[in-house]
Amino acid sequence: MAAGQHGPPDNLALNADSSNDPACTALLNALPGKVSLPANEGYGASLKSYFSVQEAEIAPYCVVSPQNETDVSTAIKILAAPGSTTKFAIRGGGHTVWKGSANIEDGVTIDMRAINTVSVSEDKTSTSVGAGALWKDVYTVLDAMGLATVGGRAAQVGVGGLTTGGGLSYFSARFGFVCDNVLSFDIVLADGTLVSANANSNPDLWVALRGGSNNFGVVTRFQLRTFPQVPFYGGQVFYQIETAAQQIDAFTKFAGAEDFDENASLITSFSFTDIGGAIQNSLKYTSAALNTKPEVFQPFLEIGSQLGQTMRVSNVTDFTTEQGAFSPDGFRNSRPFLDRVYTLWNLTIPTITPVAGIQWALSIQPIPAAITNRSASLGGNSLGLDPRDAPLINCLLTATWNDIKDDQLTQDTAVRLFDEIEKEAQSQNKPSLYHPYKYLNYADGTQDVISGYGNNNVNRLRKVSRKYDPRGVFQRQVPGGFKLFTLEELGRGAPVGSE
Repeated sequence: MAAGQHGPPDNLALNADSSNDPACTALLNALPGKVSLPANEGYGASLKSYFSVQEAEIAPYCVVSPQNETDVSTAIKILAAPGSTTKFAIRGGGHTVWKGSANIEDGVTIDMRAINTVSVSEDKTSTSVGAGALWKDVYTVLDAMGLATVGGRAAQVGVGGLTTGGGLSYFSARFGFVCDNVLSFDIVLADGTLVSANANSNPDLWVALRGGSNNFGVVTRFQLRTFPQVPFYGGQVFYQIETAAQQIDAFTKFAGAEDFDENASLITSFSFTDIGGAIQNSLKYTSAALNTKPEVFQPFLEIGSQLGQTMRVSNVTDFTTEQGAFSPDGFRNSRPFLDRVYTLWNLTIPTITPVAGIQWALSIQPIPAAITNRSASLGGNSLGLDPRDAPLINCLLTATWNDIKDDQLTQDTAVRLFDEIEKEAQSQNKPSLYHPYKYLNYADGTQDVISGYGNNNVNRLRKVSRKYDPRGVFQRQVPGGFKLFTLEELGRGAPVGSE
C-alpha cells in the first residue's frame, strides 16, 4: 500500500530505559561488546541506519549486534527462554518503512547487519550471503566476476527481508521470484538450534521460508543460485504527465503480451512533487546480446514529450543504485481499469499538495506468467500465485514528506486510495480484475498479506510454524511483520502448537 517516510533522522529521542530490563542484562553478560544501550554510540548508529524515520524513532531497550550465527543462537536462547515474554524485533537492511516492522518499543532489537559476508562457490553456481547484507554488497562481488543472482532492484535494500518476503528482480521473468532461487537457508529456531532448510533437509521449512517472512526463526545465511551475466541495456526515461494515456496503453500491451519477452523488466511510475507531475519508466533488458534497441521497449521509447533519460549499457550494481524504492496491491491487467486507477490516484493530488516536501508516486509493474510458472520446477514457494491468473499487475504507492505533523494526512490518504482501488477491482462489473495477493516486501502494516496467499498456503504455513516453533515465539514475541495467527487466536491462551 503506502510507503511512508518523513524527514531525515538526524535527531533521535532515545527514551528507552533498559536499566531494569532482565533480557538486556542477560544479553550484556552473554554477549559482551555486542549489546548497545541507549547511552552507547552503537545504539544511535543502529537507529539512524533505518530507511524510514518512523522506524528510527522507535527506542528499544537495547540493540543486539550478533557477529555470527552462534551469537544469534545465544540471543534467541535468552529472549525465547521458557517463560520469557520479552518482545523483540529482527532487522536486516532496515528498509521496510512502517513503524514496528523491524524495530520495537520496550523490547530488544536484533541488528543483523554485521552478518554480511558474500562468498561465491568454487564452481560459481551459488553464492552464500549473510542475512544482514544489502543487495549492493552482493552485486559488487558478482559484477566483478561476470555473475548475477535473482535479487532486489534497489541496492540499499536488505537481502534478508526481501528474500523471505518473495522478492521481485530484473531477472524474475527468466528465473522466478527471488525466493525461488534460494538453494538453502540457515536459520536459528526458537530453541536456539541452527538448522539448514533446503530440498533435502527440512524441505517443508524451506518452502515456508520462500515467502513466509520472519515467522519461523532468524535466518542467518542464504545460498543463492548464481548464473553468468554480462552488462545489459537499461535505465530510466522521464516524461511529461500529459502522456499518461499513451503510457497506460503501452504498459497494457507489454504486460498482456502472449509471447512475453523474458529478458524485459518494466516499472511505470506516475509521480507528483511540490514542483509538479511526471512519469517515469524503469526499463531493463537483461539479454546477453547487448541489444540497445529491444523491440519490446520501442512503444515506450517512441512516446514524445520526454523530459530526459538515462538509458545505457551497464551492470546490476549501477542499475540498482539508480533504482528507487516502491509499495502494493494486486489486480489483473486491463486498460480501462488502469485508466481508472490513474484517475483515482490523480484525485488525491489536491489533498496532499499542501504537504511540505511531498513526493507521491503511483507505480505499476507486471507479474506475468513467465514469473509465476517458474516456482514449481524450483521447489515451490508459499506465495499462492497460479500462472493461470497471470498477468497480474502490482500497484504500488510511495510517499515521502518532511514533517511529522503530516504523517496522519498522508497515511489516511494512502489508505483511502487503496481502499477505492480495491473496491473498483471488486465491483460487480469487474469481478475478474481483483486478486488478493499483496507483495509482502512493499506492503504496509495495515494490510493483510498472509491471507492473500490462499487458504491452502496459510494452513501449510501454520503447520510449519507449529512444527518448528511449537511455543509460538515468533508469533507472540516478534510482533513486527505479517503474522500467521491473529491477535485473537494468540489471546486465547493456548500454545500455538496445539491443534
